Amino acid sequence: MSLDLSKHSGVSMSQTNNRLSIILQGDITPEMISVLNSEVLENIKAQRIALVIFDLSAISILDLTEFNALHSIALMIKLMGAETVFTGFNAGVVAFLISAGADISGINTVSGLDDIDRVLNKIKDIV
Repeated sequence: MSLDLSKHSGVSMSQTNNRLSIILQGDITPEMISVLNSEVLENIKAQRIALVIFDLSAISILDLTEFNALHSIALMIKLMGAETVFTGFNAGVVAFLISAGADISGINTVSGLDDIDRVLNKIKDIV
């Protein structure tokens, strides 16, 4: 199932079973975050999504405000009963976020999509 976010060409969402994959590209705008927020939460509720995967591999610049917005969405996803995994952070973005003092608590990350099941197993062990 693919969702139509044609007004926001920087976002692509698709669903496989109970997983929602979101690919972000280009500039992350406040409007994109707003649409993404409502679309993701509605899909979790309607489609019984258990895992939301954010792929940031096409994002070369991410400021603290944009990161905080994505982090807030991840927290909302958690409150809805689903898990969130981020993949594709580039080294420059990571270095900036750490030096800027970003709150990375509760953020699950993987270096590639192949590692998602490993992280899910780790999450299940903690819970």
